[in-house]
Amino acid sequence: MTAKSQDAGASRGAVKDRDIIAKLRSFRARAERLEAETERLTREYPDQWAALHSGDVVVARSLDGLLKKLEGQGVPTSETVIRFLDSNPANMTLCEP
Repeated sequence: MTAKSQDAGASRGAVKDRDIIAKLRSFRARAERLEAETERLTREYPDQWAALHSGDVVVARSLDGLLKKLEGQGVPTSETVIRFLDSNPANMTLCEP
């Protein structure tokens, strides 16, 4: 999606709050960064949970442990990208109907 098409909704009045747009762009950037680092993180921390809000990636053995770490650091979990680093992901096969 281009920057122009991303702003189209805002310019038509569909999204009026520029702060929301900025937060969504920031979240997308964090998601893309965590996705780019997933292979390396999975090698280093197999079958653990990883989170990225700003700065460094936070890793824990359980989701509960990860959330406690984030809350302890004052990180807003609602704005944090969280991913399970699955060392043995299921293969998916897509078939035409």
